[in-house]
Amino acid sequence: MTSRQLAIYGAVGGLAAAALAGGVLAFTHDDAGTATANPVVVNDSACALSWAAPASGRTIFTIENTSPSTVYSVQLLSTKTGAVYGKTEMVAPSTEVPLDVVLPPGSYAFQCQGGDGYTLVSPAEQVKGAPVTDAHPYVPVSTTEIQIAVDNYRASLMPLMKRLEADTDRLSGAVHAGQLSTARTLWLPAHLDYSRLGVAYDTFGNFNDEINGRPLGLVGGVHNPQFQGFLRLEYGLWHGQSQAQLDPVASKLDVAVHGLVRQFPSMPFVAGDLALRAHEILENTLQFELTGETDMGSNTNLATASANVQGTMLAVAALHPLLHKSDPKLLANVDTGLSRLQTMLLTYRHGNGSWTGLTALTTPQRERLDSATSGLLEQLELIPDRLEPSSAGGEGDD
Repeated sequence: MTSRQLAIYGAVGGLAAAALAGGVLAFTHDDAGTATANPVVVNDSACALSWAAPASGRTIFTIENTSPSTVYSVQLLSTKTGAVYGKTEMVAPSTEVPLDVVLPPGSYAFQCQGGDGYTLVSPAEQVKGAPVTDAHPYVPVSTTEIQIAVDNYRASLMPLMKRLEADTDRLSGAVHAGQLSTARTLWLPAHLDYSRLGVAYDTFGNFNDEINGRPLGLVGGVHNPQFQGFLRLEYGLWHGQSQAQLDPVASKLDVAVHGLVRQFPSMPFVAGDLALRAHEILENTLQFELTGETDMGSNTNLATASANVQGTMLAVAALHPLLHKSDPKLLANVDTGLSRLQTMLLTYRHGNGSWTGLTALTTPQRERLDSATSGLLEQLELIPDRLEPSSAGGEGDD
């Protein structure tokens, strides 16, 4: 149970304790402040079989799973549109979980899905009362729609892959020619090319370690032979290592990049990963880039953070049609948050292409960046839930 659920459950716990043993209560509050109870029970034979519709407005349902062994996901749907008005994941056997919803007038039903995908649907009930303005439904999308977004995203990466390939060739060529000063200039553009691919990192398999591995956790850290790729080359270029030391590093990096570009079109890409990784890449940005943990000497973490934001924008762009259908308000919040964070980061980019180092920021400046990133992450983490396919999906909204 999440902290939010615990808070809600604590608020209604005193009344819930008075419930009869045969069911769990949902509470709605009328104008006089009284509470009305109705049972919302889930088990292996029925889903909210005898639930009673509350009046329109806010309701806190308490869902009880009386199954001895099955974990259920429970959601409350509009029977007209399939829009989801409330959802709670993983209600464990013999547990109770609150479900806080705001319902406009209309017809609704609960849908209860077991861990094996088996789904039960409750009887439909009619919610009556005054219209409401603060409901937050979303419309589920289909697996076909998600796959189309993934295919579009994959296609959008190919020009970036080709640029990564060309820029890495130039970088490795400068190292092989002994032009290490030039290599330092060429390192950042190539590294940023890769950083814009962040949403796809998990798809890359071992290539990610070979191209952008971190020394964290390796015995000996930066001196471990397994540390390789852009960050290894960065360490050598900014710590006075010789051409002889950096030649094999540059060669391995170039080979890995070419291998990735060659194999990417046939690499499997799990459809649900696109929505999930859009959150995870900025989570890594907050953890590694905005703390300076991955700085190997170039002091360009803010540039990498900006490239990560661009990569997230690319992923969200592929998801635009789905989010516009499912939750346009969330889409607007995400787009605004990404634009705001990118604008903040670009204030640290100078006209000659150089960037302010992370260590040069004041404490308030770093706090503002951290706050903007954290706020955006709260919005991005809602996307996988909104884009989870549902067998009860429909078109439109109430």
